[in-house]
Amino acid sequence: MSNLDFKPAWRLTLAALALALSACASGRASPPPPQPAKPPQVVYRIDDHRYFELTPDETCFGNMLYFIDTVRGIRSEVVTFDAVMNRTTLIIDAANDQYLVAPVTRGGINCSSGGGACGGDQLPYSIDGGRTWTRVWAHSSRNGAMVSGSTAYNVDGVKLMHGLDLMSPKPQSNDWKYLPDFAFKPRVGPMDTKVTCKANDSESRK
Repeated sequence: MSNLDFKPAWRLTLAALALALSACASGRASPPPPQPAKPPQVVYRIDDHRYFELTPDETCFGNMLYFIDTVRGIRSEVVTFDAVMNRTTLIIDAANDQYLVAPVTRGGINCSSGGGACGGDQLPYSIDGGRTWTRVWAHSSRNGAMVSGSTAYNVDGVKLMHGLDLMSPKPQSNDWKYLPDFAFKPRVGPMDTKVTCKANDSESRK
């Protein structure tokens, strides 16, 4: 028998061996399947197209809070979500088009405290419909924030209400005015009145 008679068998054996080695190698090197990404969670809704959302972890805290307006195509960074924001009162008059507020952030006693500001409670606010956000000192982080028209409101204690005109060129801490016996009544009530993040929640709030 000539060498030509053994050539096809030799080639088939070598090809089969190569395939077997390749299968073994790929089996050892294959990475684990990727984990599905956690969906963002709506933590406060103004109306059917405006809301705040974040992607929660084990505690909800330390993640960026975003403002969304699906009609105008806005998705903007607001503030880092901290522990005092969860389940606090937030009432945004749904009739408001340009002037918005977000949950008061705790701030802290120093700039590295991780509360989102340095030197006390801060109220994030927007005067351009949520496209950009800035902050002003707030009286309290415990009792919530409200806005109607161009006036933001913050409760310091149980009934001590203060108002701030957001139309000022750059509102300062001493621009807050004490409003005795004031009762806040939005022109159009928002869908939510509390900021609520559910840690490890797999479903967004509807």
